[in-house]
Amino acid sequence: MRDFASIAEHVTKSLQGKNTGPWSLSVKVHRDVNQIMRQAVVKDSRFLYQVALAQQPGQVYCMVDGSVVVEAEKEMEIILSRLKNLWQLRQSVVVEGTSYEIGDFTLRVANILLGSAYKGLLLEIDYHPCSAPNVASDLLREFVENIVPPTAQLSCEYEYDYESVGLSNHEFTTAHTGYQYMMLFRNDGLL
Repeated sequence: MRDFASIAEHVTKSLQGKNTGPWSLSVKVHRDVNQIMRQAVVKDSRFLYQVALAQQPGQVYCMVDGSVVVEAEKEMEIILSRLKNLWQLRQSVVVEGTSYEIGDFTLRVANILLGSAYKGLLLEIDYHPCSAPNVASDLLREFVENIVPPTAQLSCEYEYDYESVGLSNHEFTTAHTGYQYMMLFRNDGLL
């Protein structure tokens, strides 16, 4: 797959993308302390996923094991840190990258580093004219194919069952983006 520098060059030179500055996100995974204390098998543990997006600095998005996605104020992080008798922080990662505007799209690109270990390249794409989830899947797939070489090994989902986690299937919000990150990090075993 193209690395960060070659994608940045391709986006700015070939696609006339405009660098709009840095962006970041953080993902934290907490494990249910009750499961740990009972010495349950790790696969039986419950996990709480927490995502904070730079584009929504006052908000965090949380989900326990695929249940409802909850949008909360940033103070939720403080509350979770004080609930050490219920939830223990298992891992966290901060992903920092660059944002680009390319016509009707916003592309965010970053390397995923877990400590010093490289886990891959992250691409986030927003298509501005569409606000309904799962409607522009083919267009997003085509856009990704224009960014990465055909030999790239991709791990991506273009459609989700948002209603199963309490999100709208009619109006896309930042909570949807948070959920997508939770699923990416969960399904790909990045944390």
